[in-house]
Amino acid sequence: MNRYWLDGVDLPNLKQPPVSALVDFETPRDRVFSLNHMGVPAIDRHNWKVSIKGMVDRQITVGLDDLRGMRQHEVCSFHECAGHPFHPSVPVRRVANVVWRGVALRQVLALAGVKRRAAFMWSTGADGGDYHGTEIPAFVKDLPIEELSRDDILLALQLNGEDLEDMRGGPVRLVVPGYYGTNSTKWLVSLDLQAARSPGHFTTVMYNDRKTIDGHEVVTPVWRVAPHSLIVSPAHEAVVARGVQTLIFGWAWSADPIEVVEVSVNGGVHWKTAQVEPRRQHSWQRFSFAWTPASSGRHRLECRAIDIAGQGQPLGDARNCIFSIEVLVAQPT
Repeated sequence: MNRYWLDGVDLPNLKQPPVSALVDFETPRDRVFSLNHMGVPAIDRHNWKVSIKGMVDRQITVGLDDLRGMRQHEVCSFHECAGHPFHPSVPVRRVANVVWRGVALRQVLALAGVKRRAAFMWSTGADGGDYHGTEIPAFVKDLPIEELSRDDILLALQLNGEDLEDMRGGPVRLVVPGYYGTNSTKWLVSLDLQAARSPGHFTTVMYNDRKTIDGHEVVTPVWRVAPHSLIVSPAHEAVVARGVQTLIFGWAWSADPIEVVEVSVNGGVHWKTAQVEPRRQHSWQRFSFAWTPASSGRHRLECRAIDIAGQGQPLGDARNCIFSIEVLVAQPT
């Protein structure tokens, strides 16, 4: 499997910078990837409302001015795309680290009162239409009820200090730090508390990992982010000098904090422990490793992250498989 970072992509529904552009701890807005499944819906921001309904004590609607008048929270978090739902084992390396600002979800749910029988919250966006030949009435995702008491799940109004623009789900999107971006519903219009998972296309068909265990298919929702890492510098196909120290640095992230990052400079034959900076809230973590190439020629550089629960990155066939690039070591000039 090709484990190189993909080049930057600029398509009507997808914008993705090359990994070598991700040099900042806080990713600038113009380097944050963006993706929409069915186009950007037309939103009347002056009349936007989100409804809280289903298994609640009282159904309510909350407007943009209502949210602006509530206590605002900021959460620094990595933001990662789960990849194409038809190809869940193909890594796409779409990730950024940003600061979201908005109202805590649990504060809004408290206004409606969640009934004890509720087990899931369905979040619905204003986007709908044709998705690979299937007509989708609306984009709907769900979250387990036990997650909803977290302080860091937001109804986000801002990204990196500026109001959310249309292409990023404005005026309000759900943000679930530690979960893949598909769960952070854009163009939010309703939150529905229910006893079962949503029957929507993006919860029943798309964004589920399927494995056969003992002859039975086991389906796991694409929720929590698995350990992942990438090398920012040197870039793929860069030329470095033999005998001169080169700093290898990149980012590592997961739903749980990353404890160890290992780097290989010979295609995975030997691994060395890199320095890893601590996590801030849900941020990605910088790692670095000083390498002095002793021989000329092509070298494959790889990295792998391990979180505090001992989970790591597989060799291949997974959205979070080990990242690798190739560099050329040349004689110093």
